[in-house]
Amino acid sequence: MEGKVVWIAGLVFGLAGVGMLAGGGYMAGRTLKFQATALAAEGVVVDLIEKRDSDGSRTWSPEVEYQTPDGQSRTYVSSTSSNPPSWDRGEKVTLRYDPANPERVRLDGFMDNWFGPTILGGLGTVFSLVGFGIIVAAVRKRRMLAWLEQNGMTVQAQYTGVVLDTSIKVNNRSPWALTAQWQHPTTGDIHTFQSAAIWFDPTDHVKRETLDVLVDADDPTRYRVDIAFLPKHKR
Repeated sequence: MEGKVVWIAGLVFGLAGVGMLAGGGYMAGRTLKFQATALAAEGVVVDLIEKRDSDGSRTWSPEVEYQTPDGQSRTYVSSTSSNPPSWDRGEKVTLRYDPANPERVRLDGFMDNWFGPTILGGLGTVFSLVGFGIIVAAVRKRRMLAWLEQNGMTVQAQYTGVVLDTSIKVNNRSPWALTAQWQHPTTGDIHTFQSAAIWFDPTDHVKRETLDVLVDADDPTRYRVDIAFLPKHKR
């Protein structure tokens, strides 16, 4: 179950990241296409339009008045807003518009042109790295466990208790894990082992003093704690 959840989480994050990267690339392409044919015009901020979010916070977008080469006066309200306002009434600004469709207008700056692609691209990169990082880690773990099954050494580790693994959360719940210690007979080093995630409290089901642990004799940080003796639990 744990491995399946990890794979699903990795795929969800990875695919979401790819989707965001695709969306950011699409927006960037539209911006480049727009800029290739758009004409520049000088405008004046004639008003600041207040916008309210669902939480009641307020931001302001500039309303810009400008003229096209044929003398038509037009106004444009930017899709981006800020608090405090990034513009002042009466401030002169440069904008660009599509000569074939003068209603398509953007301020000639980062926020109107590149803010969306940058945010989507950044989030997409993070989500992709996290998602595919999870998948790579899961593949490596699966290969390690397969190697241990073929080449590992089973040792009897002293059972030390049950811990709640708060580093993992699914639906706001954390799993338990069994812990054990073992002293390497050659080096004398003491190694601490922790089992895979257990989605119920196993305390009452552990009636033994030792746990079987499959370890790499040359690298005891590679191991698997045997919890097959625990009862099956349906979440």
